[in-house]
Amino acid sequence: MNTKAKHVKELQVSIAGVAVGTLAQTERGQIWFEYDPAWIQSGLALSPTPSFALKSGAFKATNNIFDGLHGVFNDALPDGWGLLLMDRALKNKLGWDVHEITPLDRLAYIGNRAMGALEFKPSLENDEHTGTPSVPGLAEDALLAQEGSADEVLRALTIHGGSPGGARPKITLALVNDGGDVVMSGFEKIPANFDHWMVKFRSKNTDPASMGRIEQAYAKMATLAKVDMPPSRLISANVRGIEEAFFAVKRFDRDKNKKLHVISLGGMLDASHREPCLDYTQLLKAVHFATRNVKEVERAFRVMVFNVLAHNKDDHVKNFAFIYDGQDWKFSPAFDLTFSGGMNNQHTTAIAGQGNPKLAAIGLVAKSAGIKNWKLVVDEVFSAVSQWKQIADDYKIEHRIASEYFRAIQSGSCYADLA
Repeated sequence: MNTKAKHVKELQVSIAGVAVGTLAQTERGQIWFEYDPAWIQSGLALSPTPSFALKSGAFKATNNIFDGLHGVFNDALPDGWGLLLMDRALKNKLGWDVHEITPLDRLAYIGNRAMGALEFKPSLENDEHTGTPSVPGLAEDALLAQEGSADEVLRALTIHGGSPGGARPKITLALVNDGGDVVMSGFEKIPANFDHWMVKFRSKNTDPASMGRIEQAYAKMATLAKVDMPPSRLISANVRGIEEAFFAVKRFDRDKNKKLHVISLGGMLDASHREPCLDYTQLLKAVHFATRNVKEVERAFRVMVFNVLAHNKDDHVKNFAFIYDGQDWKFSPAFDLTFSGGMNNQHTTAIAGQGNPKLAAIGLVAKSAGIKNWKLVVDEVFSAVSQWKQIADDYKIEHRIASEYFRAIQSGSCYADLA
């Protein structure tokens, strides 16, 4: 163990090998970012917000909510599961306790493995070469990590599972695109017949055994509701003698070997996902501001309606994102759609000020955003969500769980207004 490792004070930020700018931390702990002069001439602004406009001069984050780190760079860091793995790895490798680790240390550890397109140098040693990943093997490792026996499994997990956010264990890998289960590492150049995917495991103590099938059923229901979703599927693996189905979703921040720049709503606004801080009226305004496209606003509105009717109340600011497609900002495909009670059974993002909205609140949000066909959107989503029990049956979800979810769905004020 190296107990004398120096903390990172400066990082070069790049995209596809091209210098974007420099992050630096002062002796007093303040973090500044400055664009590279060449990037100002030919690059893209890392965020649609005015604070990140392409201009010379260093600037700090708009607030201290991410320990002084700018939101767009905080997006490159994991939270929950990935953060747990990182903290354990840095303790094992460098002897750093959690309170000693700085945001720049974390970015250096992530290096070129962040979600999105940003890469950070110099990178801390992170055992990049781990061989061919195995879904059953990594699922077993995830269980061991949750049981506290992490030391012997950290090497593979911190590479394949150390960058995604969220509380549940996740891994990133490349999956053959013929529907088979052949996998390879996603941190090398992948062949034309592979794509980048994320596979979610379940939390050992809180998720039901059918968690993967539940999330796939929600993805199916969202697709029926005409919500823009990435391709998803189930991957079967035998773990500790039990056959499990894990939810896998194609990554929208990757196009074969090209990384796409992504910023979350929380990263754009320097807002934390750990507490309610926004209303969907503000979300739709942010979508219009970033994209300047009414169609993108309508896509975001449909996601809101789905979240309300399908009882997905964990709709925080990190669960909405924007992708830069090379020319414009677009609202990302929907993700992390599943049954959730949120905080105190309230939506994390309010709907016209309501945590459990009636249909009238949906109308108020639509009116504020100028969405004229909102009743058609509501009817289409309601039709899809009404099919939950059949969809759940198709994915072999336990009757007890499917019925419990449907009772909660039906108890929603907006659903009741439509039934």
